[in-house]
Amino acid sequence: MQITEISIAKLQIPLIRPFITALRRTEHVEDIVVILKTDTGHIAYGSAASTPVITGDSQESIIGGLQLLANKFLGASLDNYENILREINISLVNNNSAKAAFDIAIHDLVAKGMGIPLYKFLGGGKPEVKILTTISVKDVSEMVADARLFISQGFETLKIKVGLNPDEDIIRIKSIRDAVGDSINIVTDANQGWDAKSALNIIEQLVSGKVNIAMVEQPVKAWDYANLKYVRDNSKLPIYADESVFGIRDALKIISENIADGINIKLMKSAGIYAARGIYDLATSHNIPCMAGCMLESPIGLAAMASFIVSRANIHFVDLDPITMIKTNPVIGGVILNGATLSLSESPGLGIEHIDGLQTVATRAL
Repeated sequence: MQITEISIAKLQIPLIRPFITALRRTEHVEDIVVILKTDTGHIAYGSAASTPVITGDSQESIIGGLQLLANKFLGASLDNYENILREINISLVNNNSAKAAFDIAIHDLVAKGMGIPLYKFLGGGKPEVKILTTISVKDVSEMVADARLFISQGFETLKIKVGLNPDEDIIRIKSIRDAVGDSINIVTDANQGWDAKSALNIIEQLVSGKVNIAMVEQPVKAWDYANLKYVRDNSKLPIYADESVFGIRDALKIISENIADGINIKLMKSAGIYAARGIYDLATSHNIPCMAGCMLESPIGLAAMASFIVSRANIHFVDLDPITMIKTNPVIGGVILNGATLSLSESPGLGIEHIDGLQTVATRAL
């Protein structure tokens, strides 16, 4: 099987409500999609989410990275696909989102060539997973209303975005806990918005007030490993690293220096499934729990991440909820949302049949 055509396209999907964190506000999913075609008639898809404030990757840089990868891999044979996956990772420095998109498409293509769903190619398991859903930072009353709505839709775990104001964050968390009761799991994500003192003060107030929180995600700046470790060493709640962990070297530092209690793995950070496997295996070998996350991305990337995690027992939280935020789903096939459960397709690869609304940016063919 040989890659004979590579196209790059934009995909924009409106959100039901604005997505607001300590780092940004947006009203759309904005993906760059790569489409691979082969001499055997197979078509594969990969996607990258533009999140400059986290990954540093803009739409323009992702397109540029994909064009470089297209130049390198147009005409490549899939006979030694692992070599291609490795080459993707060493072909560019950084630009992990572009590498992730190409990596996803290669995995889709290989599984399609074998005639099996991607989740079976990656280890099998039950083709469905329960996900949490995210409450954006807003007025307390709006966040409480969102929490009640999500619980009515069947969600059992809520992720509360905080990090804009420590005093208000305590009120947000307590109010949501009071509104949903104790049977619902709650995690909090500061998106780097706190300093160490504020983080520990908030955690102490939550613990002393018996506000049950499962864990706190990325309380301080991504680069501030010293204060992340300080918070972790003095916290009565588990601390998970997100923006502090992109690749395997970051994960090794976090684990070897006891900087955090858990790691959030995202394909856009790791540069795709191939590298994510290494992070997961490293964490698991050291008994470090993992979270499966994503950027604000389309169901293409969600299908890839869900395919990766369904066979992996050391995933303690599944944050793949952008599919709950979009007004309509332009991706035909792939993952399907039913309540709080994502179900994977039994068709080969990602199971994607067609994507509506693609705006082609570039195409190269043999």
